[in-house]
Amino acid sequence: MDQLLGVLLGGGLTLAGSSGTAWLQARIQRKENRAQELWDRRSSLYLDLLTHLGGQVSFAADSDPHLIGYGPRTAENYQLRQQLSARVDLFASQETRELWKKSTEAALVLRASTIEGGHFEQHFDQLVIPETSPDLVHQDLIRADKDARKQLIEHLRAEL
Repeated sequence: MDQLLGVLLGGGLTLAGSSGTAWLQARIQRKENRAQELWDRRSSLYLDLLTHLGGQVSFAADSDPHLIGYGPRTAENYQLRQQLSARVDLFASQETRELWKKSTEAALVLRASTIEGGHFEQHFDQLVIPETSPDLVHQDLIRADKDARKQLIEHLRAEL
């Protein structure tokens, strides 16, 4: 009887240990899968942010009377801005949100200044913003846009 009790107790402990190990492994695997999925979503989002970094997705055009008309122009641009904004709110870090906002606003201000001041070249239907300008204020805007982009890119690289 003692032997049977020992065998049953040993079997019960083995079963409990195996179940606990399986549960723990499943939990760790779920965490790893969530982390991988978040990384995949963030990397896709960050690529989209860099692809569409121009002023067309900036919200500054809605609130600054000097920038109205330089932000989203088409329904597709408004939809893109809303989708990017929603994805940023869900998956991006707070610092990424702030740097993205700063960068899109710098791009929008540069675009508005370029068009208003005539600091552009037209190649077919493309508007080209020169890297330099004799206008010092415009040079500062070009530098601010480049710096904002650089900060965002460096931050995104560090996050990924």
